[in-house]
Amino acid sequence: MSGNELSRRRFLAAGLAAGSSALAGCSALGNAPAQQAAASGPGRLTIHAIDTWTGLPGAGMRVDLSVLDGQSYRLLRSFDTNKGGRTDQPLFEGENFKRGSYELVLHVEQHYARLGATMPRPAFLTEVPIRFSIDDPRQLYHIAILLTPWSYSYYRGS
Repeated sequence: MSGNELSRRRFLAAGLAAGSSALAGCSALGNAPAQQAAASGPGRLTIHAIDTWTGLPGAGMRVDLSVLDGQSYRLLRSFDTNKGGRTDQPLFEGENFKRGSYELVLHVEQHYARLGATMPRPAFLTEVPIRFSIDDPRQLYHIAILLTPWSYSYYRGS
C-alpha cells in the first residue's frame, strides 16, 4: 500500500470520527430537524404552489383542505392560490392549528386547462392529493409544491 493511499484512509477515518462526534449531542438523529424548527409562539401552516412547467407561481389553482376525521377526510375549506401561488393568510394559525393528519387536493387538470395547455384526455394528473401530519402545532409548517402536467413533488420548506 502506498503512502498516499494510507494518508487518504487516515483522512477519511478522521472525517468519519469528527462527523460521529458532532452527532453525539443529538439524542435521536431523526428528531434533530424538528427540534431546530420549534417555534416559541403559535405555529402556522402555509403553502406555495410552483408551476415548474411554465416557470411561474401556481397562481389561481383550486385547492381543497381536509382533515382526517376517523377513517375519512372531511373538507374544511376550498380556496384558490393568489398570484404568487400562495394564500393571502396562513391556512392555520395559533389556536386553530391542531395536531392531526391533513390532506391538500390540488386541482391540477383544471389549472392547466385554464392556462390553455394542450393535454391528453383524460389528463395524466387530474387532482393531486398531498397528505401530511402535524405533530407540533407550535412549529411553522410550510408546504412547497412543485408541479407540471405530468409530475409533482412537495416538501416541508421553511
